[in-house]
Amino acid sequence: TTMTTALAPTDGTISAPEPEAPAVARRRRFKMPSFGMLFGAGFLLTLTFLAIFADYLPFIRYPDTKVLVDGRPGRYKLGPGWDAWFGTDGLSNDVFAKTIYGARTTLQVGVFATVFGIVVGGGLGVIAGYFRGWADRVITIIIDCLLALPALLLAIILVNRLDDVKADTEWLGWLSRKWQIVITLGILATAPLARIVRAQTLSLREREFVLAARSLGAKPGRIIFREILPNLVPAILTVAFTGLSILIAAEGALAFLGLGVEIGTPTWGKSIDDNRNQLDNAWWATIFPCLMLFATVLSFNLIGDRLSRRFDIRQAGV
Repeated sequence: TTMTTALAPTDGTISAPEPEAPAVARRRRFKMPSFGMLFGAGFLLTLTFLAIFADYLPFIRYPDTKVLVDGRPGRYKLGPGWDAWFGTDGLSNDVFAKTIYGARTTLQVGVFATVFGIVVGGGLGVIAGYFRGWADRVITIIIDCLLALPALLLAIILVNRLDDVKADTEWLGWLSRKWQIVITLGILATAPLARIVRAQTLSLREREFVLAARSLGAKPGRIIFREILPNLVPAILTVAFTGLSILIAAEGALAFLGLGVEIGTPTWGKSIDDNRNQLDNAWWATIFPCLMLFATVLSFNLIGDRLSRRFDIRQAGV
């Protein structure tokens, strides 16, 4: 009674608590992105812009254009400078131009392989997590088998096998080495994505809004597409950014092992492999592609880590 009397107004009326100032409320709801996420997003946007519009930017040469020094090819003699920002490689080509054009190929392979993994792995994860039963058991066995195999060894086997299938089948003439790598990396991305989507689906299928939709007579298809899939978007985006960095590194590893895209198409892994024996004489021809690969993988990881903490997504299966 004493406390109520002390807090009550003197005129006997009861006053409502003062509402929080709108500016204070907005500051509490809005959180500034971290420096790492801003750096990663800025770097990736810049790299993507340069890769897409490289043909129209005057300061980027075509990859096969020879850089001349005193009227002759520069070869490894021309280091980083105004004439060639990243120096020249053993064929007198501009390393900066080859790096930018290599980004185009690397990003295409990574993005297409990630989309393949999302469609196939996400679909399998939703089916296993929602329907359970024999479908869950069969899909879980497939996922466990894919995760049990060494990823790099499986990638080498798949690329070589797709080469043999293309040679023996006429209607697969469109299956170039780039698309072979996309399919291979997409298969590798399927298992981790399916496992995480399955775990999220198992949790969502017991939520109140799903139970309510089921009690109202909604069919499984409507529940999956209208109730479950929208709530899976944060988890899929988070895993996609982290998985994309892994796939980009894997593409570089395959190119380094001689299983890259077609001859004449620049990639970071191929540039590293072609010039790695010249580290003592021309370190720039190898180091700059390595730095671009490192910065790209780091940027995707920074964004994926920020999204995982924002949406509280556990990525133990990646």
